Parts: sequence; structure tokens; C-alpha cells
Amino acid sequence: MVLKSKIQYSRIALYWAPITVGFLILWSLLIGFLGVSGLLPALSFIGPVVLGGLCAVALYFVHDRRALEYDDVGFQERTGRKVSDRHKWSEFKECSLVKDSYGRQKVRVYVERDGDHVDIDSSACGMDPYVLRDFAASRMNSNMPERRPSDFFGGLERELQRGRTQWVADLSESFRDYTMSGEVFPLLARGGSRPKGFLLSRFLAVTVMPNYNVCMYTQWVDGSRAKEHAMRLVRVIETQRDERNIKWSWLLLVSDEPAPESLNRFIEQFGNKDIGLGYLNMLTGGIITSPSTLGRSMSNQMRLGHLVADMRKRNYLG
Repeated sequence: MVLKSKIQYSRIALYWAPITVGFLILWSLLIGFLGVSGLLPALSFIGPVVLGGLCAVALYFVHDRRALEYDDVGFQERTGRKVSDRHKWSEFKECSLVKDSYGRQKVRVYVERDGDHVDIDSSACGMDPYVLRDFAASRMNSNMPERRPSDFFGGLERELQRGRTQWVADLSESFRDYTMSGEVFPLLARGGSRPKGFLLSRFLAVTVMPNYNVCMYTQWVDGSRAKEHAMRLVRVIETQRDERNIKWSWLLLVSDEPAPESLNRFIEQFGNKDIGLGYLNMLTGGIITSPSTLGRSMSNQMRLGHLVADMRKRNYLG
């Protein structure tokens, strides 16, 4: 068994502050009642502060201390004295990385695709969520390819999780090597059109903006049949749009060479307003997008034309 845990000092501080204030008030009332004064009573206020800290630590370990035990067979979570049921990786069909409304990243494992699931709070346990997600996926599917640290789509996923699309949509959940209609998408990210913010921005988002289902698909293309491949991908996305009520979709085609002329014309003449289509040359960082609003948003709001440079700056690429 591998035990991963992390002490959350912020949680301890949340306990410590009100407990210490309470102890200080009680101690002040006691000193006032006894009518003592001077340096010694003043120094005695250190006692309630220390006692508040000890009580805060005790409460944290009893109620909030999170730990994750996992191995090649399964995992189990502990919260304080509570221990969850032990789950086997074989119980689940797929997993994703999901960002909750507070921006915390969790690993989500699905019993059935888009069905019942369990969220693993890896960040609270000191685990890198990307590492744990890849570990879980490899135990669910032994045929999953090994990913390189400089994997382009892994870097893109981190950019999306950081909020690269936040001016257009909140792509809060991402999958790697997502199989759909015979196609394996290296990265698929989905969420809603209502971005999450703080206070006024969140209030405006909830009261004014509609919350559509949105999805971004990515795929590697190359060779002379790139146009035919792109046309097939569009048909797959259109089918998913109708079956899952997806309002907006984006398809990002990635290659390490300039787009063939036939594919270039296809993108520039692409007229589907529900799908934004783009072609990114990962060597030069240049991007070609369809003329629709969704297509232009890939280069304007999402700034995918600067994606490669930003990924190199953050050491996502080798």
C-alpha cells in the first residue's frame, strides 16, 4: 500500500482563529474578575494562543485530515476518523481530471461512461492530479500508451485546466485518449459556457449568461488524407452534438507540418456555426481557423496561436 497525505495548514488556521479568540476572551474575563495586572498576567495570554493551536490541530486530525491509500489494485480514502469503502480500479471504466467550482482539481473515476462516479481529491492528499489520473487510467486499461513528460496534448490539457478558454467557456473536465465512434481523441475537454468567477463576475455569469454544454476535441492529423480525416471527425462531432445536446464544439487539429492545401481550403470554407474548426502547426505555432464566431474564438479569446510559445515558456514541452 502507498500512503499519500498532506497536512492542510489553511484548515488548521480556520480552526485556530475562532478557538483562540474564544480562549482569549475567556482568559481576559477571568483576569478582570480576579483583578490582577502587570507583566505576568500580560504574558499569560500566550497560554490561550498555544491552547487554541493545540485544539485546532486536534480537531483537524479528528475531522479533516485527508489521506489516500492506493496501489495497483485499488484505492481507499480517509477523512479524519472516517474511512471510505475500498474501491478496485477494475470497478471503473474511465477517468478524467475535473476542476470543481472552487478551482480544486480532482480525479474522477466513472463506473460507466458519464454515469456514476467517485471523485478523488488528490490535491488535498499531496498528489499531483495528473500523475494520479494517469496512474488510475493505466490500471483500468492495460493497453493505454505510455505518455511522455513533453507530450503536447498533456501540455494543452494543463493550459485548459489553468483557464485558457475562460473568456469563452469553462472546460472544467478533461479526458485523455477518449474513444468515440472508432476515433481515439488524445485530449477531450468539456464543460459549460458559463465561466466561473468571483463575486460580481460569478453573479453576472449565473444571472445573465446561458449555460450551454460545450466540448473541445483534439486530434493529430498528417499526410495527404488529412482533409478526409477532418471530415470524418466533424461527422463524429455532429453526431455527439445531437445525441448529447452539445451547443458549442471545437475541433483542434494538430500537426508538425503545414496544412495541406485541400485541408486549408476546407477549414477556410467551413460553414458550420456550431463547430469551431482549427489547425495548429505545433512547430511554428501558427493556426488556421474557420470563419465562424466559434472558429475565430480559437485564435482570439483562446489565443491558441500563442499556445506553443506559452507551453514552452512553462516547460510543458521538451
